Amino acid sequence: MKLKEKSFPLSFSLQETTDFIKDTIQQKNWENFEVIEVKLVFVPFYFFSFEGFFEEEGKVSETVNGKTALNGMTSELEEVSVPEESELTDEIKEIPSNIPFTELKFELTEKVEQIIQIKVAANLKTAKDNVIIHSMKKVLFPVWVIDFAVGEQTFQFKVSGTDGQVISEEEIPERELGFWEITYETLNELQSPDAWVKYTTSIISDTTNFVAENTTRNLIENFMNNTRFQIFVLLIILILVVLWNYGVI
Repeated sequence: MKLKEKSFPLSFSLQETTDFIKDTIQQKNWENFEVIEVKLVFVPFYFFSFEGFFEEEGKVSETVNGKTALNGMTSELEEVSVPEESELTDEIKEIPSNIPFTELKFELTEKVEQIIQIKVAANLKTAKDNVIIHSMKKVLFPVWVIDFAVGEQTFQFKVSGTDGQVISEEEIPERELGFWEITYETLNELQSPDAWVKYTTSIISDTTNFVAENTTRNLIENFMNNTRFQIFVLLIILILVVLWNYGVI
C-alpha cells in the first residue's frame, strides 16, 4: 500500500497485537474474546524545531532551543526524536487486505504552527511571540485500533504499530474464578512439594480464623461460600488418599 506521506514502518504485526491482547485477557481469568473491529490508523506527528527567548527591560536575557513533536491524536507535545529519512517509508506491505486503514485528520491542520507556538510558549513560560517554530515536518505513525468483546462487554486497545507499545487501553475487569477452576489450578500447583507446605500452612491459618469467627449456627452456611476453606477440605481428602495409597493408613 502506497502512502501519500512518509510514515514510521509497521513493525508490530496484527498477529502480535492480537496475541498481546489475548495474554492480557487471560491474565484477567477470561479464556476467550471476540474481535469486533480492527483498524490501522495513521496518526500525523508534526516534528519541529523551536527557538525561544526571554526578555528583561526590553532586552533578550536568555534563549532556549530544542526539537519535539505534536501528536495529532492527542494534540499534545511529545518528546520524540526526529526520525532519520532512512527510518521512514512511504509503502506499507504488512496490512492484510481485509483490514481498513485511514489517516487520522488533525482538525486544526491549517493552524498547526500557531498551536505548536502556543504550547511551546506555555511550556517555556514565555510569551507566544517569543517562540519561533521552524523546520516542521509531518510524519505518519501507524496505530492498531482493536475493538473486542469479553463476556458481555466491549473494550478498545490502541497499540503502536511500530514498537507494540500500548497507547491506550480500557481496563478489563478481572473475572472471579469458580470453585472447580480454583481446584484445578491448585492441583496443578500441588505437583510441587514446596506448594504443599505453602498451601497447608496458609489454609490452616485461614481455617482457624474462619472457625473462630463463626458461630455453630452459621458455620455451615459460611462454609458453602468460603472457597479457601472448601479447598482446605479437598486438600485433607487428597492427603488421606495419598497416605492410603502408600499404606501409611
